[in-house]
Amino acid sequence: MDLEPLLEVSDIRKHFAGVVALDGVSVSVPAGMIYGLIGPNGSGKTTLFNVMTGFTRPDRGHVVFAGRSLDGLAPYEIARLGLVRTFQSSLAPERMTVMENMLLAPQHQLGDRIVNLFVRPGDVGREERRHLDRARQLLEIVNLAGKSDDYAGSLSGGQKKLLALAQALMAEPRLVLLDEPVAGVNPRLIKDIAAVVQRLRNDGQNFLIVEHNMAFIRMICDRVSVLDAGQVIAEGAAEEVLSREDVLHAYLGRRRGNARQRAAP
Repeated sequence: MDLEPLLEVSDIRKHFAGVVALDGVSVSVPAGMIYGLIGPNGSGKTTLFNVMTGFTRPDRGHVVFAGRSLDGLAPYEIARLGLVRTFQSSLAPERMTVMENMLLAPQHQLGDRIVNLFVRPGDVGREERRHLDRARQLLEIVNLAGKSDDYAGSLSGGQKKLLALAQALMAEPRLVLLDEPVAGVNPRLIKDIAAVVQRLRNDGQNFLIVEHNMAFIRMICDRVSVLDAGQVIAEGAAEEVLSREDVLHAYLGRRRGNARQRAAP
């Protein structure tokens, strides 16, 4: 029996200065699973992520999340609806501690309005304690509890990816979009990140992941969609799709072409 769609992307088209980045892309992400979005460089994955989260407006098509249209909404409005993303590069202020970065993440904080510090000090204090408890719990889950007082800039690349995930979870999202969560990460820490994501999925968290590392995708994803040249060329169960010849050709053929191009004088 099919699972209820949580995120539906329909017939998305986007071009930049005459170059077609997305050409009628449709993807349906069910609730209750880890969904992968894969493809070679230049296939349109990042553009699609940006369309889903309001950072890029499509030329055509629609995005629906939890039954609500996201067309025309700003990124912060989409995040408030429960669709939260990470980025390929860390955005955490490096001269702030891990815990301080965590406490920046919750939305609609009472303390953001100075007047509440005077007229609702009790409510502000209780909310801050709730956020602190939540941050400690999440840092424990992502194996960063021992780093809470360290500067974010002192973390390894993999630890910064885990911090970004924990920050996203502070917003209590229904769906987390992870952008290249293991790019440039030490192989040992890749297994740790996979274990964290799987644990969170088992606890009811939904994920959509863009990633080049096919071993990681095979390790954790239930279903995948494959983009190539701005179009979906395959979708279905991860193990089945990743074994298809056209998918392997999209990856390996493009990489060989890039290698020849780099080798040319």
